Amino acid sequence: MQDQQPNSRFSRRAALLGAVAAPAVGALGSLAFAEGASAAPPTGTVRVYWLRPTDVPFDQRYPDGIANVMRETQRYYRQELGVTFRLNDPVVEVVAGEHDAAWYENTPNGGEEYWWVVFNMQQELMRRLGLNAPDSRWINIGEISAEKEGVSGGGGGGGWAILSGHDADGAAELGGDMNRWYGGMVHEMGHALGLPDSTFTDGTPMSASFYSYPNCHFNTQQKNGIRNGPYGSFLS
Repeated sequence: MQDQQPNSRFSRRAALLGAVAAPAVGALGSLAFAEGASAAPPTGTVRVYWLRPTDVPFDQRYPDGIANVMRETQRYYRQELGVTFRLNDPVVEVVAGEHDAAWYENTPNGGEEYWWVVFNMQQELMRRLGLNAPDSRWINIGEISAEKEGVSGGGGGGGWAILSGHDADGAAELGGDMNRWYGGMVHEMGHALGLPDSTFTDGTPMSASFYSYPNCHFNTQQKNGIRNGPYGSFLS
């Protein structure tokens, strides 16, 4: 899928999440987990999901590719901060969606159609996996293989990043230069960890400079914001 131009898409994908009401959560034993999982992973880690709509066949390139993007993002954070977040094994939890792609794309959820796909995904993940927004147990990264081209988008904030089909395709190496997708995930992880957008293209990954990855670096204020932010204790 074609990406939109950086300036038109950048501010939209950065909007904060968390307006979704948290589901009631019972004992862990009563919760549903992703395919092949018998229990939730350790707390203090980053959980990563690929939600596959009912009409999207399983393709190993997606969990493998998303995992590779997350490992590169993990490496970059250690390079920049001297500490980084922990991933799980397997890195990606594959979630068989309850609906076809068109349902996620066309079911209204939020005021702007831009958000429908990713908000529908996020709410399903929260309900089925017993997640909150924000969630003090995990940072949550969701990608879905659904997108209304030229309309759907994504964003990050409050311990979450939620991304639509072109990000999943890019991770699976179906969307051009991988540095575009590495930089995008570094940017969204920054939002999940509590950072705002930069106010101008300043050479940091919290600005449109992430499109020039790896030639972008956190500034001192951003590094301190991550370390002292709501998920700073997740880094080691």
